[in-house]
Amino acid sequence: MTSKAMKLILTGTTGFVGQEVLTQALAHPSITSVVALTRHPIPATFASNPKVKNVLVEDFSTYTPSVLEQLSGADACIWCIGAKSTNPNTTRKVTLDYALAGVNAFSQLPKPESQNFRFVFTSGILAVREGKPIYLPYAKESRRLGGEAETKLEEFGKGHEGLDVYIMRPSGVTAKDRSLLNSLSATFAPMIRVNELAAAMIDVAVNGGGSKTWDNRDLVSRGREVLAGMK
Repeated sequence: MTSKAMKLILTGTTGFVGQEVLTQALAHPSITSVVALTRHPIPATFASNPKVKNVLVEDFSTYTPSVLEQLSGADACIWCIGAKSTNPNTTRKVTLDYALAGVNAFSQLPKPESQNFRFVFTSGILAVREGKPIYLPYAKESRRLGGEAETKLEEFGKGHEGLDVYIMRPSGVTAKDRSLLNSLSATFAPMIRVNELAAAMIDVAVNGGGSKTWDNRDLVSRGREVLAGMK
């Protein structure tokens, strides 16, 4: 593990995955500063931590000079914003437009020449890229948009020097203490505990990773390895 002092940008902290990422990031010895980008103030239990700076953003498609100034010097971002709307326009805005606006803004932040900025994007195993068949009829539009977001983020990363884009594709994300039902389901479908996913994403943000796309099996393996090392 690196001992470098690191500034991390985090979005989606009100969500199931984002809250766990924030909790682990605050306990991580290499992460000395976490900028939580949110529309509304984060809970006092997090806001009182001296590592946290809560920056309010009205529109995630636009970053004002004031917001960018507070992000200056950041080394990485873990993007946990997800769309829960059934409206295709809202889903496109949240899944695709917000992510592209974010990575574009963050790629222009001042950073050390010796290290690339790492953008860790939370996608999912059901995201389908263009030209790939959809075997399950569930949520076709949102899954296509997820695949489009993955592709465009990868293309953006390849076209911008000093930027590494990582795509995280977890399967069913369960609670830390998996229920009996979830345990039975895991025998038929791949799953990952939320603490394993958060640990894996934080480790990639801090230390990087050989692969730019992380499927569920690799996330589980990396997450468990990291968590075991923390004991």
